[in-house]
Amino acid sequence: MTRPRDALRLTDVVALRRVVTRGGAERTALLRAAASRPIRAATALREWHELLLFVLGHPRDQVEWDLASDAVQRVAALAGEWRETSPRLYEALLNSGIAGAPVEGNFSLTLVRWLLQQWPDGVVLMQVDAPLDEVRDILRTLVLPVEQELVDWDFADGEALLTSVFGSTSSCWLPRLVALLDALPANERVRAHLFARLRLYVRVIGSGTSCDVMSALAHMRAVNDRRCFHPTGMQRGADVPALMALPPVRAQRLGAVASQRRIDSARTVLATMGRETDPVTHASAVSLFDMGRGLTIALYALAPSHRLAFDSYVGFMAFRNGAPLAYGGAWIFPGRSKIGINIFPAQRGGESAWFFAQLLRLYHTEFDVDRFEAENYQLGYGNPEGLRSGAYWFYYRLGFRPMTAPLQQLAAREFDRLASRTGYQVPKVVLGELVEAGLELTLRTASGPVLDTAVLTEAVQQHIVRRYAGDRVRAMSAALRRIRTVLRDVLHDVDVDQHALHLWALPLDLVDDLESWSPGERKKLAQILRAKGEPDETRHQQLLRAHRRLLNGWARVLLPAG
Repeated sequence: MTRPRDALRLTDVVALRRVVTRGGAERTALLRAAASRPIRAATALREWHELLLFVLGHPRDQVEWDLASDAVQRVAALAGEWRETSPRLYEALLNSGIAGAPVEGNFSLTLVRWLLQQWPDGVVLMQVDAPLDEVRDILRTLVLPVEQELVDWDFADGEALLTSVFGSTSSCWLPRLVALLDALPANERVRAHLFARLRLYVRVIGSGTSCDVMSALAHMRAVNDRRCFHPTGMQRGADVPALMALPPVRAQRLGAVASQRRIDSARTVLATMGRETDPVTHASAVSLFDMGRGLTIALYALAPSHRLAFDSYVGFMAFRNGAPLAYGGAWIFPGRSKIGINIFPAQRGGESAWFFAQLLRLYHTEFDVDRFEAENYQLGYGNPEGLRSGAYWFYYRLGFRPMTAPLQQLAAREFDRLASRTGYQVPKVVLGELVEAGLELTLRTASGPVLDTAVLTEAVQQHIVRRYAGDRVRAMSAALRRIRTVLRDVLHDVDVDQHALHLWALPLDLVDDLESWSPGERKKLAQILRAKGEPDETRHQQLLRAHRRLLNGWARVLLPAG
């Protein structure tokens, strides 16, 4: 009688992960042995799946990559079995990213529409978190006039009200609600706002072949077929100045079909873990960059209708050997950029510093960024996970520093103690003080004014209040009339983007000497407005950075506030 194999436990996988990230010589044999053992606990399966994704991103050789690839498919098959035989275990795989596992999240209207298009039979409304009165207010706007009185009847909760409005078949609630919103005679901004107020939690369950598409994090390998192996271990550190000095990486700009495929892939990757970002959800164009050593970074440009007035919010998703590595974005304005990254849990412990340095290099060369800012939330302020992860010291090792001399001295002292004292922990009060202030990385001294776009936005608001007594209709009308007059002589040469013109009319109205600008300066301003409406904002940022007359005009407005 043969003895049944021992099941792979969570503690086994955690211990194996330490061996794999350390690069132990025995890791391939241990991975193969682990892959042959059954798994009976959801926590062990989740951790095993994440370890396999890590190996796909950082394999020692082709043997390991093949081993992990096959094992990931077996994980997906086991999740499918649990769905039929063990609902409790299957539910414990929620938002794990395992192919076919359930997904739940509070998503935007745009993403929910996309989910319904991709998996019309697998997307359902699970929960309504808005108070009953809030649900009433919104549905009263959506239903027919003859029904409005019924919305105010006595209902136990939002779900009971939805049952009354849409029927007892809950799988129909979400598509019918979206259809009502789409029929509303309002703009998309209003529809999205009403949908967000409902605070709906949506569930996605793949079925049949659709589950193969819905959550296969490890199956995004088509992004880059050239794999990088690590026969002698991983590269832990990064020489940021040396990387910044390398030549720019040429962008692989994609056509409409290929771009949409990358957008769909990124949405899928994020949705399977209950996440979403604006540049991916509202993307208009994608550019791919092969950074070497198996790293591909995709930049996602916001659609013109969703762009910010000042910052160009350019999102990214990074892939290592085709396996998703990280996501985030940069908020770019001449002279500086805020930046935020989220490395997927499965990929932590790898070459994170090298990857982040390559990401900085990409934004630096594509958008001529002089200074990067890491906001305090990224570092752990109001973010316990960021605090526990040691994000502050991760940025610090790459050259980011506090913005004031006292905090620079404090951070240097604590960093020295961490390096010299085994087991030393920075006191919570001190770490809290450090993370609250944020960090910055200065690559070179800015050649022009460095403007705070939050302060610039506040200046626009105060301009509306002071000059137009808070009358925004009158303010916009007057600003548009002025800008069109200023640009009248150049509009026949440059087709100005109208959405950008409305975004910038009041900010430009802050500048008191527009009428004295030369024809060349006015034409360049028109080109900036036109570029704001292009598929991506690369050229917009280049032109804006070069227009010193405009930047100096805004700087004069902000000087009293600074």
